[in-house]
Amino acid sequence: MTDAETRADTATADPAGPERPEAEVCPGCGAVLVPGPVGSSPGASASCAGLFEVTVRGLREEAAQDVRTAALLQLATDAYAAQHPVAGEPAAAALRLCLWLERGTDPLRAGGLAGRVDDAAPRLPSRPVRWTTTVADLAADLDVVDLPALVRSWAHAVWTDGAAAHPAVRAAADAVLTGSAAGR
Repeated sequence: MTDAETRADTATADPAGPERPEAEVCPGCGAVLVPGPVGSSPGASASCAGLFEVTVRGLREEAAQDVRTAALLQLATDAYAAQHPVAGEPAAAALRLCLWLERGTDPLRAGGLAGRVDDAAPRLPSRPVRWTTTVADLAADLDVVDLPALVRSWAHAVWTDGAAAHPAVRAAADAVLTGSAAGR
């Protein structure tokens, strides 16, 4: 290789080098992420799960001391889980969002309703093609908006994005609240 070819090749080379991380698309929420913190969550990429863990770390640390923080953490966990469903599994997270957002059920009542939610949660044949808000959006907005407002907005967006499943999920919510398991 001549000196001119070497200089030209160096000038067009990627400054990050061949080790530059490639972006990945989360199979659950569709967020495009550069690999970062790694986590594990069924239905999610490792980077997406890691970003969720980092984003809610403060909530997780304070949840044991504050019931409102515990409720907010549960809402964030359900929004995340609803966006990252496991194929063939019941949509319990979407059902909990319905209970919280449409039926006014206290998120902290989840322990008492857990068995009913598991029994009534429908298996959804499809999920939204596109989510309007993901955990990546939350993380990006943390500098300008407080986390509680972001989590509430995200949960509402997740619920709204899943409109095609609302009839089945609402029927399951009614079954949970009446004590029957007819929601499936």
